[in-house]
Amino acid sequence: MINKKLISVLLCGALLVCTFSACSAVPSGNTEETGTTTIEVVTNTDGSAVTTPDGSAVTEIVTEAASEASTDVTSVTGETTTAPSTSASSVKLESTSAPNKQTGNNKKKNKKKKNNTTTTTTEPEITYIDIVLQKNRKAKCSSPNVMLSTGEVLIEKPGDYRITSTTDDWHGKIIVKLKNSEKAELRFENVKITNNSRSIIELIDKSITTSRSFLETESETASDEIKDISDNDLAPNVQLSFPEGTKSYFQTSANSVTGVLYNESKLTIKGHGSATFASIKAANNCICSTKSIKIRNLSLNLTTAQNENTSTMASATGSARGIFSYSKVTLESGSLYAKTNGDALRCDEFIAESGSASLTSSACDAIDADDAIVINGGTITCTALEKACFKVRRINNTEIGAPKGCVRTAADTFAINGGTVRGEGKRITTVQGSASKQPSITCKIVKPSRGTEAAALESKVPAIIEIKGVKKSSNKCTKFLYSSSGITKNKEYEATANGKKAKTAWKGSAAVIDIESTNNR
Repeated sequence: MINKKLISVLLCGALLVCTFSACSAVPSGNTEETGTTTIEVVTNTDGSAVTTPDGSAVTEIVTEAASEASTDVTSVTGETTTAPSTSASSVKLESTSAPNKQTGNNKKKNKKKKNNTTTTTTEPEITYIDIVLQKNRKAKCSSPNVMLSTGEVLIEKPGDYRITSTTDDWHGKIIVKLKNSEKAELRFENVKITNNSRSIIELIDKSITTSRSFLETESETASDEIKDISDNDLAPNVQLSFPEGTKSYFQTSANSVTGVLYNESKLTIKGHGSATFASIKAANNCICSTKSIKIRNLSLNLTTAQNENTSTMASATGSARGIFSYSKVTLESGSLYAKTNGDALRCDEFIAESGSASLTSSACDAIDADDAIVINGGTITCTALEKACFKVRRINNTEIGAPKGCVRTAADTFAINGGTVRGEGKRITTVQGSASKQPSITCKIVKPSRGTEAAALESKVPAIIEIKGVKKSSNKCTKFLYSSSGITKNKEYEATANGKKAKTAWKGSAAVIDIESTNNR
């Protein structure tokens, strides 16, 4: 085994050039101590030093900084080089290997250590343009980037804006109009904004000159006009930020599909704080978006009318959605909570990477996606006792009349690749086992067979469904989906409902259990 001789010295300002004829190192000067250096001399198995062709010893210098320090490396020629001091990154120290004819195990044993010197990372401070919401629907801002009128804040320039309030409840709206090449951040710190006529936050792509009359007056063609805007590929980049420790609240009583938040940007909703978007009219969405939405770190809460009493879930009606997006919705981290009478989430694609989502609809679907639902991680719980807990239209093809189960493109999928997933409802899109990396089990209550009639017809009688030794549903339902890392592919599981039992039938990574109902409904 190769031996190493370690010699420690104190760094004093600049690193000293050290020689090893006597295998010692002596610090020079009396400058302020900035850290400790450990010097390693690599030796062969016979104890002799590994040297370069010119006779210099092969050494390695490892710097452990006491505060900010330079990074010093002694090369195979014995020269010392100094890297610039840094306070914003982690510097990796490596010694250059000397030419050596060793092979096999000896070469592996002589592999030198790599060490890191880490200094404090300081992010650059953002200079925000301050907007202060005041009493009597007034606002204050000294920047020419912002235009103010009673009950309205209009931003038409890119930049970073901080919005605070000196009143408990500000009544009005905030409008951001940007070109599709521009970006902005709106940082909300403990604000409450209400509006009884229109959306509260409007993020507009002013590169599109289409009339937005639907934002001001009720329009029967609003959905079609919004869809036309969504066909544009480019869009501004906007971030809505909610800092740690803050709680902001936005509520509208307007009966409009444009939602509490209307968005035409590539939107990121982020921060470690909390944001609530609430609608108290049956036909109003919480968020209406023509472009993609990313949710990162924060706690995002979406509620619509008739959603507070879970005991009346089955009888509540309405069409107000939590998120209605013509593009992708991605849960990167944080938590998403939606309790609605319409779809909790209606979008083109839903992707979950991490975090948690609790999505409940009293009268419609929990997740209704045109093309795909892909869950890579996180804790995702969907409840829709009247309709589907998970629904992918391009797989069900309920809208275009193709046979059920037909997939139009390779991107059309419902796949579970990680996390903990559970769904309870009357319907559910079949998980595509071949597309999923993590096993899942779907339990269905079906009608009893009559003669030659197959028992695969859906039952209308809900029940508590239990997968023995795994999980049981929280509500009475006719479909129950569960997936986690604890599910073992091809293992036989048993499920029960109303005293009836059935066992798993596997297809790829997806298992189905058909449990016979106690009646023919």
